[in-house]
Amino acid sequence: MSQTDGILLLPLSWEPSFRTLSIAQQNELEEMILSNLREQGFEKVELLDRLDYELLKAGIKDLNDPVQRAELHTGLGYPYLLGLSLGEAEWNGQWQLQDKNDLNSPTYWESDESVSAFLRLALIDTHSADILADYVIQTTQNGIPIPIGDEESMDLNFGSISQAITIATRKGMRHLIEDCGC
Repeated sequence: MSQTDGILLLPLSWEPSFRTLSIAQQNELEEMILSNLREQGFEKVELLDRLDYELLKAGIKDLNDPVQRAELHTGLGYPYLLGLSLGEAEWNGQWQLQDKNDLNSPTYWESDESVSAFLRLALIDTHSADILADYVIQTTQNGIPIPIGDEESMDLNFGSISQAITIATRKGMRHLIEDCGC
């Protein structure tokens, strides 16, 4: 893979696992991926959904059809598809009320809370549909122990699932670019 090769990003909204994110978060993540590739010197990078006119003009209506998918490379100059899927993404921990009889009392997190995300990133050849590079990335954001007195502490975590997914995506993109000789 070279920086002059075209890469089409498959829309995150196509992948059911990304439905835990809002449309705005999906769009932001797609833009981050495209920007990251452009910053690394890739000249021809685009989101597949933005090529509606070009796809119709080239007669590409079904990416599952090998002839139409191959036309992405021969007709449009995109030899690679980049696809992502989201595995387990969760927050682990428990909220505790300071006064269990008063639901309006301040809450705090129990210790051992974390935010984690598993992400799969695959680079796919448009001619053969072979997966050329495949990564599974795990990101975990652990809490920070905050002293509360009497040598006690509680863990606070200001991370979010969306933030963990973003970090995992950046890691995956870095590995993809390094491993593919770019």
